[in-house]
Amino acid sequence: MAPRKRKVEATTVNNAESTVDDKAPLRRSSRRKAAVQASDKQQGKETTTPAVDEDDDKKKSSTGPASSDTALDAEALLAEPENAPTSMLMLNSDHPSREFTSFTIPASNKAANALSCLRSPVRHPRCLIFTHGAGGDLSAAAMVHFSEGFASSLGEGAGLVMFPGNMNVKARAATFDRVKQHELGEEYMKTAATRQEVYFAYGGRSMGARAAVMASHVDEDVKMLVLVSYPLVGPSGDVRDKILLDTRPDVDVLFISGDHDSMCDMDLLDEVRGKMKARTWIVRVKGADHGMNLRGGKKLKEGTKAVGGMTGKLAAGWLQERDQERKEMDLSWDGEHSDVVSSGWLASARKGQREEKGKDIIEEQSSKTGDGSGNPKRRKVKM
Repeated sequence: MAPRKRKVEATTVNNAESTVDDKAPLRRSSRRKAAVQASDKQQGKETTTPAVDEDDDKKKSSTGPASSDTALDAEALLAEPENAPTSMLMLNSDHPSREFTSFTIPASNKAANALSCLRSPVRHPRCLIFTHGAGGDLSAAAMVHFSEGFASSLGEGAGLVMFPGNMNVKARAATFDRVKQHELGEEYMKTAATRQEVYFAYGGRSMGARAAVMASHVDEDVKMLVLVSYPLVGPSGDVRDKILLDTRPDVDVLFISGDHDSMCDMDLLDEVRGKMKARTWIVRVKGADHGMNLRGGKKLKEGTKAVGGMTGKLAAGWLQERDQERKEMDLSWDGEHSDVVSSGWLASARKGQREEKGKDIIEEQSSKTGDGSGNPKRRKVKM
């Protein structure tokens, strides 16, 4: 086992200096974006996005919030009834847009730049701190769809805070604690802390998902991870599984990935999940690529938005309640009916396959002491 990494020192933030816009929508205007970038330049912040080596977040909303670089080195939603059938379920994919609040974490002696963040309409002590991928920002279409779904009417039992960052994965990982410390200073968190009701989860998409895993390794208070489009296979073909395998057994991990994701083969991810000490769940999005896009014209553009929103709803529900036996779900887009189709949460097929394989080995080893024929006695295992 790799040696334990040194815990990143928490960043103390003067919350009284934070500036908040209570009426800011999820998507800010291009004028607002230009103003933020101008402010960034005044603070010596570089706003140019460098080239990326990951196929991530290339499709952006034209009016989304601007990205800010960081300077750090260092109720169960869509839960199935107990006797729910395993047939595909039609889900209501409507997720009305909810206004997010923009706020700024000021610069400090440990962080040279201010950090412009977004907070969901619902402030909740069960809070997911979430970040974008390497080649995008908070305006990336996949981020917008996920966050709108999370903050929809079905997501009242959890809060969402999103922060931007640069392409330095270690710096991005360190920023999770900076955002967490800021939220702990907010009044709603102080009140919940007196009742011991604060539950932080870390998450992100693509490179942001890697950063979330790394951040959880140095924060033992974090017991939940939401990993969207985790880039399991790097541009050079290297398998990025070590940090997943090193994740603690007391952490619950939700993977959300498209089965057409060139950076995350589903069979390979299943293999890695089988080796992880942490408990894992997975939502497979049929036909989705690394950017969580469904390819194929206008109807699939509608499906991309609907399915992306549904993944956000599912993440919000998973943070509130999880079935320890049913850990896998398939999502797909029904273009004919313009709706999302779900398998519901199902028991792992891999578990059944391992059990049958194990029984086959036992039967083969004991065959000679069975009926004397030398032929193993096999019995079918219902999946």
